[in-house]
Amino acid sequence: MKTAWLRLLFLVVGCIVFLNAGAALAQSGYPQPTDDYVNDFARALSEPDRQAIHKLFKDLEYQTGIEAVVVTIGSIRDYGTGDTSIESFATNLFNKWGVGHKKENNGAMILVAVKDRKCRIELGGGYGDMYDSAMKEIIDTRMAPYFKANDYNRGIYEGAVALRDRITKKVSWLSFYKWHIVIGILIAVCIFAGISCMRSGKKGWGWVFFIAAGILLIFLIKMIASGKSSGGFGGGSSFGGGASGSW
Repeated sequence: MKTAWLRLLFLVVGCIVFLNAGAALAQSGYPQPTDDYVNDFARALSEPDRQAIHKLFKDLEYQTGIEAVVVTIGSIRDYGTGDTSIESFATNLFNKWGVGHKKENNGAMILVAVKDRKCRIELGGGYGDMYDSAMKEIIDTRMAPYFKANDYNRGIYEGAVALRDRITKKVSWLSFYKWHIVIGILIAVCIFAGISCMRSGKKGWGWVFFIAAGILLIFLIKMIASGKSSGGFGGGSSFGGGASGSW
Protein backbone atom coordinates (compact mmCIF):
# COMPACT_ATOMS: atom_id res chain seq x y z
CA MET A 1 0.00 0.00 0.00
CA LYS A 2 2.79 2.37 0.90
CA THR A 3 4.55 1.59 -2.38
CA ALA A 4 1.37 2.32 -4.34
CA TRP A 5 0.99 5.72 -2.67
CA LEU A 6 4.62 6.56 -3.42
CA ARG A 7 4.15 5.66 -7.07
CA LEU A 8 1.03 7.84 -7.24
CA LEU A 9 2.90 10.71 -5.61
CA PHE A 10 5.79 10.42 -8.06
CA LEU A 11 3.29 10.31 -10.95
CA VAL A 12 1.55 13.50 -9.79
CA VAL A 13 4.86 15.31 -9.21
CA GLY A 14 6.06 14.18 -12.64
CA CYS A 15 2.91 15.50 -14.30
CA ILE A 16 3.27 18.85 -12.56
CA VAL A 17 6.91 19.17 -13.63
CA PHE A 18 6.02 18.20 -17.21
CA LEU A 19 3.18 20.75 -17.41
CA ASN A 20 5.33 23.50 -15.95
CA ALA A 21 8.13 22.71 -18.39
CA GLY A 22 5.62 22.75 -21.25
CA ALA A 23 4.27 26.10 -20.15
CA ALA A 24 7.79 27.54 -19.89
CA LEU A 25 8.61 26.21 -23.34
CA ALA A 26 5.47 27.76 -24.77
CA GLN A 27 6.41 31.13 -23.34
CA SER A 28 9.86 30.97 -24.96
CA GLY A 29 8.87 29.16 -28.13
CA TYR A 30 9.68 31.96 -30.58
CA PRO A 31 12.23 30.90 -33.19
CA GLN A 32 15.82 32.01 -32.83
CA PRO A 33 17.27 34.12 -35.67
CA THR A 34 19.64 32.33 -38.01
CA ASP A 35 20.47 35.38 -40.13
CA ASP A 36 20.45 39.15 -39.68
CA TYR A 37 18.33 39.82 -42.78
CA VAL A 38 16.39 36.75 -43.97
CA ASN A 39 14.98 33.96 -41.79
CA ASP A 40 13.01 31.70 -44.12
CA PHE A 41 11.68 29.13 -41.65
CA ALA A 42 8.78 28.24 -43.97
CA ARG A 43 11.14 27.75 -46.93
CA ALA A 44 8.96 30.03 -49.00
CA LEU A 45 11.85 31.68 -50.87
CA SER A 46 14.06 30.40 -53.63
CA GLU A 47 17.78 30.73 -53.03
CA PRO A 48 18.26 33.55 -55.62
CA ASP A 49 15.43 35.59 -54.06
CA ARG A 50 16.71 34.93 -50.55
CA GLN A 51 20.12 36.23 -51.58
CA ALA A 52 18.59 39.25 -53.32
CA ILE A 53 16.62 40.25 -50.21
CA HIS A 54 19.66 39.58 -48.02
CA LYS A 55 21.75 41.95 -50.13
CA LEU A 56 18.95 44.54 -50.21
CA PHE A 57 18.69 44.71 -46.42
CA LYS A 58 22.43 44.37 -45.87
CA ASP A 59 23.02 47.39 -48.12
CA LEU A 60 20.22 49.22 -46.29
CA GLU A 61 21.94 48.77 -42.93
CA TYR A 62 25.39 49.53 -44.39
CA GLN A 63 24.23 52.86 -45.81
CA THR A 64 21.67 54.01 -43.22
CA GLY A 65 22.10 51.93 -40.06
CA ILE A 66 18.47 50.76 -40.30
CA GLU A 67 18.01 47.08 -39.50
CA ALA A 68 15.31 45.24 -41.46
CA VAL A 69 14.59 41.51 -41.54
CA VAL A 70 12.26 39.13 -43.37
CA VAL A 71 10.77 36.20 -41.44
CA THR A 72 8.62 33.45 -42.94
CA ILE A 73 6.87 30.83 -40.80
CA GLY A 74 4.26 28.17 -41.41
CA SER A 75 1.80 29.24 -38.72
CA ILE A 76 1.97 31.15 -35.44
CA ARG A 77 0.40 28.06 -33.83
CA ASP A 78 3.50 26.03 -34.67
CA TYR A 79 5.46 27.75 -31.90
CA GLY A 80 3.12 27.39 -28.94
CA THR A 81 3.70 30.94 -27.73
CA GLY A 82 0.11 31.60 -26.77
CA ASP A 83 -0.29 34.31 -29.40
CA THR A 84 -3.71 34.33 -31.03
CA SER A 85 -2.99 36.93 -33.71
CA ILE A 86 -0.20 37.70 -36.11
CA GLU A 87 0.01 41.18 -34.56
CA SER A 88 0.95 39.92 -31.10
CA PHE A 89 3.28 37.27 -32.52
CA ALA A 90 5.09 39.85 -34.66
CA THR A 91 5.45 42.35 -31.82
CA ASN A 92 6.72 39.74 -29.38
CA LEU A 93 9.12 38.23 -31.91
CA PHE A 94 10.41 41.69 -32.84
CA ASN A 95 11.07 42.50 -29.19
CA LYS A 96 12.59 39.11 -28.40
CA TRP A 97 15.11 39.53 -31.23
CA GLY A 98 15.65 43.22 -30.52
CA VAL A 99 15.40 44.31 -34.15
CA GLY A 100 16.86 47.76 -34.76
CA HIS A 101 19.27 49.89 -32.78
CA LYS A 102 18.16 50.66 -29.24
CA LYS A 103 18.81 54.40 -29.48
CA GLU A 104 17.09 55.14 -32.81
CA ASN A 105 14.59 52.25 -32.48
CA ASN A 106 14.10 52.23 -36.24
CA GLY A 107 14.09 48.51 -37.04
CA ALA A 108 11.56 46.82 -39.33
CA MET A 109 10.33 43.25 -39.75
CA ILE A 110 8.34 41.63 -42.56
CA LEU A 111 6.59 38.55 -41.15
CA VAL A 112 4.77 36.13 -43.46
CA ALA A 113 2.75 33.22 -42.02
CA VAL A 114 2.17 31.05 -45.08
CA LYS A 115 -0.35 28.56 -43.66
CA ASP A 116 -2.29 31.30 -41.86
CA ARG A 117 -2.33 33.34 -45.08
CA LYS A 118 -1.44 36.43 -43.10
CA CYS A 119 1.46 38.85 -43.10
CA ARG A 120 2.60 41.84 -41.10
CA ILE A 121 5.13 44.63 -41.34
CA GLU A 122 6.22 45.43 -37.78
CA LEU A 123 8.00 48.74 -37.13
CA GLY A 124 10.22 49.87 -34.27
CA GLY A 125 8.85 52.27 -31.69
CA GLY A 126 10.87 55.14 -33.15
CA TYR A 127 8.47 55.40 -36.10
CA GLY A 128 5.36 55.93 -34.00
CA ASP A 129 2.25 55.48 -36.14
CA MET A 130 3.27 57.79 -38.98
CA TYR A 131 4.04 54.91 -41.37
CA ASP A 132 1.17 52.57 -40.48
CA SER A 133 -0.99 53.52 -43.47
CA ALA A 134 2.01 53.31 -45.81
CA MET A 135 2.80 49.79 -44.56
CA LYS A 136 -0.82 48.77 -45.12
CA GLU A 137 -0.61 50.06 -48.68
CA ILE A 138 2.57 48.06 -49.29
CA ILE A 139 0.92 44.86 -48.10
CA ASP A 140 -2.30 45.38 -50.05
CA THR A 141 -0.73 46.52 -53.34
CA ARG A 142 2.80 45.08 -53.45
CA MET A 143 2.59 41.81 -51.51
CA ALA A 144 -0.88 40.29 -51.16
CA PRO A 145 -1.62 40.15 -54.94
CA TYR A 146 1.43 37.91 -55.45
CA PHE A 147 0.65 35.85 -52.34
CA LYS A 148 -2.82 35.11 -53.73
CA ALA A 149 -1.09 33.57 -56.73
CA ASN A 150 1.27 31.61 -54.39
CA ASP A 151 4.21 33.66 -55.64
CA TYR A 152 5.86 34.31 -52.29
CA ASN A 153 9.23 35.07 -53.84
CA ARG A 154 7.94 38.05 -55.80
CA GLY A 155 5.58 39.24 -53.07
CA ILE A 156 8.21 39.27 -50.33
CA TYR A 157 10.84 40.84 -52.56
CA GLU A 158 8.47 43.58 -53.72
CA GLY A 159 7.48 44.21 -50.12
CA ALA A 160 11.12 44.46 -49.06
CA VAL A 161 11.92 46.97 -51.81
CA ALA A 162 8.83 49.06 -51.02
CA LEU A 163 9.63 49.02 -47.29
CA ARG A 164 13.15 50.26 -47.93
CA ASP A 165 11.93 53.02 -50.21
CA ARG A 166 9.28 54.28 -47.77
CA ILE A 167 11.30 54.41 -44.55
CA THR A 168 14.57 55.74 -45.98
CA LYS A 169 15.88 58.53 -48.14
CA LYS A 170 18.35 57.88 -50.92
CA VAL A 171 21.87 58.27 -49.55
CA SER A 172 24.13 60.36 -51.79
CA TRP A 173 27.76 59.38 -52.35
CA LEU A 174 29.07 62.55 -50.67
CA SER A 175 26.73 62.23 -47.69
CA PHE A 176 27.83 58.66 -47.00
CA TYR A 177 31.58 59.09 -47.58
CA LYS A 178 32.10 62.58 -46.12
CA TRP A 179 33.73 61.26 -42.93
CA HIS A 180 35.80 58.77 -44.93
CA ILE A 181 37.15 61.72 -46.93
CA VAL A 182 37.89 63.74 -43.79
CA ILE A 183 39.79 60.87 -42.20
CA GLY A 184 41.66 60.22 -45.45
CA ILE A 185 42.80 63.86 -45.50
CA LEU A 186 43.92 63.61 -41.86
CA ILE A 187 45.93 60.51 -42.69
CA ALA A 188 47.67 62.33 -45.54
CA VAL A 189 48.39 65.32 -43.26
CA CYS A 190 49.85 63.06 -40.55
CA ILE A 191 52.09 61.28 -43.07
CA PHE A 192 53.29 64.58 -44.55
CA ALA A 193 53.94 65.98 -41.05
CA GLY A 194 55.77 62.81 -40.07
CA ILE A 195 58.07 62.98 -43.09
CA SER A 196 58.74 66.67 -42.45
CA CYS A 197 59.66 65.98 -38.82
CA MET A 198 61.96 63.13 -39.81
CA ARG A 199 63.78 65.33 -42.32
CA SER A 200 64.19 68.13 -39.78
CA GLY A 201 65.62 65.79 -37.17
CA LYS A 202 62.55 65.64 -34.97
CA LYS A 203 62.23 61.86 -35.19
CA GLY A 204 60.19 61.58 -31.99
CA TRP A 205 57.44 63.78 -33.37
CA GLY A 206 57.78 62.04 -36.71
CA TRP A 207 56.95 58.67 -35.17
CA VAL A 208 54.02 60.24 -33.30
CA PHE A 209 52.52 61.42 -36.59
CA PHE A 210 53.19 58.05 -38.29
CA ILE A 211 51.50 56.18 -35.43
CA ALA A 212 48.54 58.57 -35.58
CA ALA A 213 48.29 57.94 -39.33
CA GLY A 214 48.33 54.19 -38.70
CA ILE A 215 45.55 54.41 -36.11
CA LEU A 216 43.43 56.55 -38.42
CA LEU A 217 44.05 54.12 -41.28
CA ILE A 218 42.80 51.17 -39.20
CA PHE A 219 39.74 53.19 -38.22
CA LEU A 220 39.10 54.09 -41.87
CA ILE A 221 39.36 50.45 -42.98
CA LYS A 222 36.82 49.44 -40.33
CA MET A 223 34.49 52.24 -41.44
CA ILE A 224 34.68 51.12 -45.05
CA ALA A 225 34.16 47.46 -44.13
CA SER A 226 31.13 47.92 -41.86
CA GLY A 227 29.56 51.20 -42.98
CA LYS A 228 26.78 51.94 -40.50
CA SER A 229 26.19 48.26 -39.73
CA SER A 230 26.61 47.16 -36.14
CA GLY A 231 26.50 43.40 -36.64
CA GLY A 232 23.50 41.52 -35.27
CA PHE A 233 20.38 43.07 -33.82
CA GLY A 234 20.89 46.08 -31.60
CA GLY A 235 18.21 45.85 -28.93
CA GLY A 236 15.35 47.72 -30.60
CA SER A 237 11.72 47.30 -29.60
CA SER A 238 8.24 47.73 -31.03
CA PHE A 239 5.02 48.97 -29.48
CA GLY A 240 2.85 47.39 -32.15
CA GLY A 241 3.35 49.88 -34.97
CA GLY A 242 2.96 48.75 -38.55
CA ALA A 243 0.21 47.00 -40.47
CA SER A 244 -1.22 43.55 -41.24
CA GLY A 245 -2.92 41.91 -44.16
CA SER A 246 -4.32 38.60 -45.41
CA TRP A 247 -5.06 36.93 -48.72
